[in-house]
Amino acid sequence: MKISTLLLVFASASLFVFSSCKKGELEDATTGKASVTTTVKDTTATTTSTVYKRTVNLGTGSGVLTIDGTTLAVQCNDLIKIKGGTYTGINIKNILSADGCPITIKNDGLVEVVGDHNEMSLTDLKNVTISGDGTASIAKGFVFRDNNYRGIEGWGALNNLTIQNISFKNVLDMCISYQYNNLYDGTAANYVQNLKFLNISCNATGQFLGTGGYIDNGNVYGLFKNVEIANLDYQNSPTVGILCYMGNAENFNIHNNRINNINTLNNNHNGIFMISGNGSFHHNYVSNHQGNAIRAWGHSVGTTPKNIYIYDNIVVNSRKYSGFEVQAFANRMIAGKTTYTNAVVFNNTCGNLNLSADWIGAVVDVYSLQGGKVDVYNNLAYNFKANANISNEQQDLVPNTFNNLKYDTYAQAGIVNETTFKLTSTSPAKGAGVATPFIITDYYGSLRAAKPSIGAVE
Repeated sequence: MKISTLLLVFASASLFVFSSCKKGELEDATTGKASVTTTVKDTTATTTSTVYKRTVNLGTGSGVLTIDGTTLAVQCNDLIKIKGGTYTGINIKNILSADGCPITIKNDGLVEVVGDHNEMSLTDLKNVTISGDGTASIAKGFVFRDNNYRGIEGWGALNNLTIQNISFKNVLDMCISYQYNNLYDGTAANYVQNLKFLNISCNATGQFLGTGGYIDNGNVYGLFKNVEIANLDYQNSPTVGILCYMGNAENFNIHNNRINNINTLNNNHNGIFMISGNGSFHHNYVSNHQGNAIRAWGHSVGTTPKNIYIYDNIVVNSRKYSGFEVQAFANRMIAGKTTYTNAVVFNNTCGNLNLSADWIGAVVDVYSLQGGKVDVYNNLAYNFKANANISNEQQDLVPNTFNNLKYDTYAQAGIVNETTFKLTSTSPAKGAGVATPFIITDYYGSLRAAKPSIGAVE
């Protein structure tokens, strides 16, 4: 997926105004311009190939394995391979490599961590990649299963850490926990940056990720910068509630994840992704669920307002609640330390929302952003219960809602089927969108036209 860095003068973009509405179609108020000033950003993940200079083989295939950088004397571009087998614990600590000198830890055969309270513990790591692609025939070579507590726990400072190509099954409390809550003083020593969680699968587990992070009594605690969650396949958890919680995240990048069949027994108002801060939520597929795909509670650390971008997502078949939520709270606005965010919600496809019909299920619920603005446009919707509109104004903030389409059925929207959500050639959504803040791809990675289609699929 490649995102161009061509900036469009969005505020002056001409808007497509519908002169009539077909049966089942609602036209939102058209303002004639966007209210949010946007900044070009590239949220596409990049990968580099590492040439390993040395291979270190560790582990016996059982028991507890400890990898300690202070005694191992790791070197730049080391590859550490863990022997396949079933372990009761793996401890990785004190590997602090210089920038440009990554240390990679891979499996050699299938490595499993099995049993209650048996986990992988990560302490004080920098420039480390843990990847389960060490054996060509095994797609996810690190497996965590059958544990009533947690699969991976983080401690101390974890920076420039990538965890990828792993799986969790029947890990019931939390798959990955990193409760970092240091007081942020504006220096790099007191925030975590560049965590990546890539190509991970979870089946019948508890919460996928939980971090620390909060704002209290005029102070910022547990700041996480540039967290990326991509290609997560999360399935079959009837009561998980919040799948991912980050309490203080700057420039999060959550994309290309697939969430299905969760919260079938859960009834509280939760966000599947519950994120406080700012960043991007895009190219995700959320289906057969309960709860907002994301509850984005906005704040910006520092004095410059940042943006929340929610785009190119497919959200379908929810038992309760709207596709997304944007909201902010006065107690997180601290003079000289934090400020508000704006939000832009565009080019999403949402259908069959709030099938229980006991709530207002819109594309997005909009609450106060404590000074920020919200633009909602180019969204394609169908079969909303309780007569919901595209945006649902919950408090004082009136969203700038324009150029959206809503229908009674997916067929009226010109959607081919409720599996791919591609558009027919005669769909009224084809080429009917307004220009976006930056040139992006659709859900499938196809480049958007300068005048894009409405919805997640071009």
